[in-house]
Amino acid sequence: MKLRTILRINWLATIRLNYNAGGWKAVVRMPIKVYGPVKLSLAGKIVLPPDLPRNTIVFNSWYEDYTASCGKAELNIQGTWQIGGFLRIGPDTCIAIEKDALLETGADTWLGRDTQIHCYHHICIGSGVFAGEMYACDSAIHQITTSGNAKPMLGEVVIGDGTYLGFRTILLKGTVIPPRSVVGSSAVCTSDFSKAGTEKLFICGNPAIVKAQNVTAKL
Repeated sequence: MKLRTILRINWLATIRLNYNAGGWKAVVRMPIKVYGPVKLSLAGKIVLPPDLPRNTIVFNSWYEDYTASCGKAELNIQGTWQIGGFLRIGPDTCIAIEKDALLETGADTWLGRDTQIHCYHHICIGSGVFAGEMYACDSAIHQITTSGNAKPMLGEVVIGDGTYLGFRTILLKGTVIPPRSVVGSSAVCTSDFSKAGTEKLFICGNPAIVKAQNVTAKL
């Protein structure tokens, strides 16, 4: 390992996250690695598959063309974060999981820099998902009332396997993206799009709508 890489590792955060996920055995194996400055709050739990190899999950990493960091990343894990396998998360990302909430991220998933995930209930990001600066929140944060009827505060956000999320995609409560779909940049998603098709949808706009079916994204 190069000296520059060793110096960039946030060893304290790396040890704390690995210990939370599997005790000292996980610390020695080190499946999770954290780079750079991170504000860390860890009252919840990280759940990993058994015996993941070293460097399977990397947080605050520089894997994109633009690598300059604007500030401090944040991990606030009060609930449960279930990670399915290989995961890369770019710099300056904020992931907040409230008490009793569940965040699921599948294997072979890439989340771009400045991604924000605010999980109050349940957010599921499938395997093979690629997202550029995504914002996901499964709560209205404040109560909304229409004609005297209070709307639910919480809902789920589900992103199907193999989905491509464009730059600055917004996913709000009640959003379901079918597998292998493409979501256009700056789309604001608030609907269950599985009703429009089982997979391979092209979704874009504000509010987002289905523009086409049977699309394929090549990375």
